[in-house]
Amino acid sequence: MSDSRPRRPLIVPFFIAVPVLIVIGLGIALLQGNQGQLSSGAAPTFRLKLYDGGTFDLSEQRGKVVLINFWASWCGPCRSEAAELNAIWDTFRGQDFAMIGVGYLDNERDARAFLAEFGVEYPTGHDDGSQIARAYRIRGVPETFIINRRGEIAHVIIAPTTVSVLRPLIEALLAQEVQP
Repeated sequence: MSDSRPRRPLIVPFFIAVPVLIVIGLGIALLQGNQGQLSSGAAPTFRLKLYDGGTFDLSEQRGKVVLINFWASWCGPCRSEAAELNAIWDTFRGQDFAMIGVGYLDNERDARAFLAEFGVEYPTGHDDGSQIARAYRIRGVPETFIINRRGEIAHVIIAPTTVSVLRPLIEALLAQEVQP
């Protein structure tokens, strides 16, 4: 006796392929979520629109030591380190040094109020869509990355920081000659 039902040969592979693709996609997402903090290697480049209307392009800073600080107005520890970061900017701004504040998960009104309250003068902008934060794999704020003259991550500080911590790190990097 023969089966008169029509055969659907594409249904079986479909029911196998869809779950396999879902499992692969979830696995990739899990691996990406578990990637560790960036702590060495080439610093991810970015271009950031600043609150003062200008732009900061990390790729244009090659040959300088660069301090990148991720912060937010709602972050208590960020408030405690604001004066320390201002002092670092005042100390090194005339040298081969650049500094950028990257606002994380903040709104412009509160961020501008924070900058005014603490007299922040170094370049600062909002990380629209958290693209820079994702590239650096930050876990929270404040986080500070110090980039050497070759564009490589030299130091990462995952906590509020101080002049006494930052000054020797920056001075040592500034003392190094630029290597091709």
